[in-house]
Amino acid sequence: MATSRAVKKRIRSTENISQITKAMEAVSAVKMRKSEEFALRSRPYAMAALEILKNLSGKIDEADFHSPFLEKRDVKKICLLVVASDKGLCGSFNSNVLRKAVEFINNRVKEGREVEIVAVGRKSADFFRKRGFRIFREVTGAGDFGAKDETNFLAELLSDAYKNGEYGEVYAAYTHFLSVMKQETVVEKILPFTAESLKKRIEEIIPIQGKYSGASGILGGSGEGVRDYVFEPSIKAVLNELLPMLLETQVYHVILEANASEHSARMIAMKNASDNAGELIDALTLSYNKARQGQITKELTEITAGTAALE
Repeated sequence: MATSRAVKKRIRSTENISQITKAMEAVSAVKMRKSEEFALRSRPYAMAALEILKNLSGKIDEADFHSPFLEKRDVKKICLLVVASDKGLCGSFNSNVLRKAVEFINNRVKEGREVEIVAVGRKSADFFRKRGFRIFREVTGAGDFGAKDETNFLAELLSDAYKNGEYGEVYAAYTHFLSVMKQETVVEKILPFTAESLKKRIEEIIPIQGKYSGASGILGGSGEGVRDYVFEPSIKAVLNELLPMLLETQVYHVILEANASEHSARMIAMKNASDNAGELIDALTLSYNKARQGQITKELTEITAGTAALE
């Protein structure tokens, strides 16, 4: 009977774990959709701002306007924003982006350049700290960021360091959200930026599959209709305000992409865990029934033998 009792205990334990993984799967699904929605809502603004930048850049003489956000520098030191998660249980999400970041760092070091890291997420900070990489700043709690205001401090941090000449270039290593079933780890340049790189980043906001894959036509956001605006007080003043806003938008979408990818990876991992738990419960139930059947057969045999002995 001890064997049957032990199997029954394992069944109850596995059922409890299955309930937890199913709950985590549901929560991750909700958070993933919210991250997608936040990204899509800001797309029209980003496209309009990009259109303004394109029009202004064609009207202003380079001699009259200089911005550190647009200038090319002699790159000796690079800042790398690495976005991972605070928590685990999300499959290979963290290991993939960290591996990509290390590969990028090693390549830059071979070129004779120095790399400092802005580590977003505890997993990122712990990974680089233990391996002796130079960390400029650590940020936690980004997995719950949804509003743009919550990521502006990060854009300001990168902006100030870049404008002060601490870095020649700024990159971001993160996981690009393509669909629920597919994400891609990438390293992309944030600063200095060009209209082409910004346009590519904004267009990538729309997922290739899933609920929001057709949102491009619904949301519009092409920026059309702003070409006839009169810019006050001056074109240079507008650019000075617009460029930092575009940096904020870039950083915001990097965080949202990473968050959507994290929650998607966790949702898939928890679904797989729930499925495996179900299969284990079925196997344990069969084992329990066999053990119980054997126990009953043994008891019946003993009773029959005892009755025969009395006769």
